[in-house]
Amino acid sequence: MGKWHAKAIRFRLGGSLASEPTRKIGRTLLSRRPLFRSLLIALVVLLAILLTAPGLLRVYWARRASNPVRRGVARARALGCFSCHGNLGSAGIKDPGGENVEVPAWSGIYMMYVKNDDDVRRFILEGSAHETQESEASSAHEHEHGHGEHKAAVEMPPFRDVLSGSDLEDLTSAFKVISGMVGPASDSAEEQGLGLARTWGCFSCHAPGGSGGAPNPGSLAGFIPGWYGPDFKDLVRNRGEFDAWVREGGTPRMRANRVARYFMSRQRIQMPRYSNFSPAELDQLWAYTSWLDRSGGGVRKDSERKP
Repeated sequence: MGKWHAKAIRFRLGGSLASEPTRKIGRTLLSRRPLFRSLLIALVVLLAILLTAPGLLRVYWARRASNPVRRGVARARALGCFSCHGNLGSAGIKDPGGENVEVPAWSGIYMMYVKNDDDVRRFILEGSAHETQESEASSAHEHEHGHGEHKAAVEMPPFRDVLSGSDLEDLTSAFKVISGMVGPASDSAEEQGLGLARTWGCFSCHAPGGSGGAPNPGSLAGFIPGWYGPDFKDLVRNRGEFDAWVREGGTPRMRANRVARYFMSRQRIQMPRYSNFSPAELDQLWAYTSWLDRSGGGVRKDSERKP
């Protein structure tokens, strides 16, 4: 009884009825509480990283593989340029201001209204070309249709107030490549490669001028790579790998890599096999991709065509 009363008294005075080993365990757990808290926070952070990793990787790849033409095409879509000028500026809509009159395709604008980068920028910013060129076009139109007839109802709007950052230069680059204002030298192997790519519809997947960026669900980057820039160099290290991509739809190096093989097998758009391409045609395509690399996708000054 005496021992029981002693324990009761110690408990009343703030002691504990727990045994000494139990008290030691409790003190140990209390001393490790910061460690458990840190581990819990680390687990939460790790889970957040795992959940957001795919999105972060795609943002990284998109930024890394970005180029002026790709950005310009995206900006042109957002601004509604192709609503009037047709898909990728290929063919303009009918203009109700006159019989058989259409909004010009981008190639038509290049042939009729603009001759250099400054003309293109002015057209984008102000919705018009130089006054002298406008007068020439107006005179030719009046000569054909009569003075004052068939006035255009669909007018080119100015975009000065809605552009920011690199928008103007990106739009200019996209226009130059799509319109044909820039390109390889005439009758060269590079130009023949460009023609071959157009014939086989390569740009439908690899985007205008091989700039890349078309969506490809399931792929590692989320888009189809271009024919120049970091993403192209990651996939094509030499001429042999280029030929393998064209003829076989892939390379031994990619197939041997587990991560690459996984994403290549699950991506929705697969690279087709052009096994019937001749060595000469492969030479031409390789020459064109080499020209794209040298000219930054065709947007450097020395890549402009002469009208």
